[in-house]
Amino acid sequence: MAGMMSRSLCRWTAVVVVVVAGMAAGEARAQLQYGFYNTSCPGVEEVVRSELKGIFSNDTTLRAGLLRLHFHDCFVRGCDASLMLNSHNATAEKDADPNLTVRGYEAIEAVKAKVEATCPLVVSCADIMAMAARDAVYFSDGPEYEVETGRRDGNVSNMAEALTNLPPSDGNVTVMTQYFAVKNLTMKDMVVLSAAHTIGVAHCTSFSKRLYNFTGDGDQDPSLDPAFAKQLAAVCKPGNVASVEPLDALTPVKFDNGYYKSVAAHQALLGSDAGLIDDSLTGAYVRLMTNDTNLDTFFADFAVSMINMGRVGVLTGTDGQIRPTCGIYVD
Repeated sequence: MAGMMSRSLCRWTAVVVVVVAGMAAGEARAQLQYGFYNTSCPGVEEVVRSELKGIFSNDTTLRAGLLRLHFHDCFVRGCDASLMLNSHNATAEKDADPNLTVRGYEAIEAVKAKVEATCPLVVSCADIMAMAARDAVYFSDGPEYEVETGRRDGNVSNMAEALTNLPPSDGNVTVMTQYFAVKNLTMKDMVVLSAAHTIGVAHCTSFSKRLYNFTGDGDQDPSLDPAFAKQLAAVCKPGNVASVEPLDALTPVKFDNGYYKSVAAHQALLGSDAGLIDDSLTGAYVRLMTNDTNLDTFFADFAVSMINMGRVGVLTGTDGQIRPTCGIYVD
């Protein structure tokens, strides 16, 4: 096992080297930079963090919500705040089934209003969403890292694109890796970013198939820990669509390695999370990160992968727009 993990880590290192090289080129093309608003809106990140601190004090669950909001935005048309857009005809990204349980729109609007009062028409909603995701991690006892800024907002939002671009909650490692690869994200980014599930909850409908109809024959997913499956079934009874369960049962409100411990113990809710332990590469990473002594490594990896994801499909320069509110209507 030690030899396998050593070889796996060497392969991860090679991946990281390639990613870092690609990151520099991507940054040049995208014109994102650290401190983009230092001159045009100095102190904006402090304004964002201060506003979020008050919001989170009233509703701690929004920390996971804002992290998920950024993920779902970046995977459809890139990190351009298109998920914030509204449609009178219910055909925007937020109207797609995978986004119906996304939360945090009002929080982003509240932060945007605060920023607009300081620097009108300077800071994009997309950048505020990236900062909010970073601060959600920080206020959950996770890593503190810098985010690149300079994104501009898109004005197109299509429900169909959300349905085809968001990774499925029951996808295996091969499927999930493909979804991430389309966004120029690596397998390592996938296994690292999946750990965003160390905070937050999932609705029973997103994993009930594993409890009651795994292969279509009324059976249960045999990879689920039996005691854990019994515990889930007591809450997520057939037809119960309202109940939720924590994605990380060990430390559901703290950003740590509890997620990896749950996955390794076959106590992950979602099929996409559960499958990570079965692949030789992702499984090696999961097992490594169950060790508390590697928490700093996970934190550093997560920061890098969040920055990588924050570069997906960005609009910069004269592309896109800076609008006074995020949730305008597109029809």
